[in-house]
Amino acid sequence: MSARRIALGALATLGVLTIAASTAWACVSGPVVNLSTVQAKAGEEVTLTGTGFRQPHDVQVRFNALDGPVLASPGKPTGGNITTTFTVPEGTAPGNYVIIVSQTNAGGLSLSPVRAVLGVVGPSGQTPVLGAASSTDTGDRIEGLVRADNSVSSGTLALVALGVAGMGMFTAGVAALMASRRDTTARPVAVTKG
Repeated sequence: MSARRIALGALATLGVLTIAASTAWACVSGPVVNLSTVQAKAGEEVTLTGTGFRQPHDVQVRFNALDGPVLASPGKPTGGNITTTFTVPEGTAPGNYVIIVSQTNAGGLSLSPVRAVLGVVGPSGQTPVLGAASSTDTGDRIEGLVRADNSVSSGTLALVALGVAGMGMFTAGVAALMASRRDTTARPVAVTKG
């Protein structure tokens, strides 16, 4: 083996180890929140529990945005845990919403927010389904979200063309790589004495 191949192998191994270490570092666990239900009606009460809060700062539960309405303020975590209840705001349209749990330290800096998804259902308890066939019960349907259109857009055609072009370029690159590879085996050389 040549020194160049050994160096390239060592460099590749170092790269793989660096990627693995950075992935492990990024997977450090943080706080987790759970809701007592994944679906609720507007005006219904939901219980939120959380674990893994390490900071001794006040916790706030907000609705659908980092600066959304405050649903609950359970205070400081006890042993890293929180438990609180909140009411889904009246008049909330059916759909999926984000419940955001955040902490703000003494300097006013917001620490990493933790999120949970809550599905708000209509008065009949049914979730609105986007793209579903029409039904006789339209009480939970969100206006303007369902339409029938079977045509193919120009954007779709452009994406298909880019995909085909990309596959063609990949195939051409593989073919060029295979054609450029030379036979590197050692061949005997005839030596003449003269």
